[in-house]
Amino acid sequence: MLYAALLSVNYNAITISNAATKTPIHLLVVAFVDTLLLSYFVLSSRWGGWREWAAVFVVLYGMVYVLTAAETFYLGSILSANTVPTLLVNGAITSAVFAGALVWAFGNKGMQRTGNSRLRMPGAEWAWKIVASAVLFLLLFTIIGVIVYMPLAKTLDPVAYAQEQSIASNATSLVFPVELIRGALWALFAVPAIMALPFEWKKTGVITGLLMAVPLALVQYLSTAMTTGLLVSHTAEIVVENMIFGFLLVWLLRVHSRLPAD
Repeated sequence: MLYAALLSVNYNAITISNAATKTPIHLLVVAFVDTLLLSYFVLSSRWGGWREWAAVFVVLYGMVYVLTAAETFYLGSILSANTVPTLLVNGAITSAVFAGALVWAFGNKGMQRTGNSRLRMPGAEWAWKIVASAVLFLLLFTIIGVIVYMPLAKTLDPVAYAQEQSIASNATSLVFPVELIRGALWALFAVPAIMALPFEWKKTGVITGLLMAVPLALVQYLSTAMTTGLLVSHTAEIVVENMIFGFLLVWLLRVHSRLPAD
């Protein structure tokens, strides 16, 4: 598969990636599931051409690579700042090529159906909704962390959990500001996908949640930095948190806007 091949290369050093040498089965599973999800998005999209490519690129690069890199501000001992350039360069190349391949293979090659009123609203409304989205994400990050991640991690791998919390405690003052900014970025990165999807708002919300949850949850399995217990715990946290956030985000952007009820 093309995506698996792209994930197998470290473009910074032009070498085989650690995921290909250390977790090849995980790499194949990640590539397969992500390809299914993003292919469905491309097939469903009302857009075509460069607009559709941009929507796929923003979903994959923005939601997975940029938002992962943002957490280095308070998880520097787990995800070193030195790895960020490699992460972003590899992510940009992989996302750009894979998005192009998906649009070429499955994209809308006929007339683009772009004439819709979805998310048309004044600048002031955009501003308060992005701020509200950031606050909503921060609330979900806190609540889901307490009721899903913490109990699971303490049960599955208490030693690794304690070590992780010790690292994060060194930058406690940065956690909320960083996650607030990440919440705003989540909303902005989701906008092209929401605009491209032709479905009524509830189905759009579910698909947006999947796009937010699945690629980010799976990309963790390409790393050997976390124990199995923490991987499972973080996966559960991300899936629950981002599925809820994606659905509520579409609802929030729809309120008082011209997003059609269909």
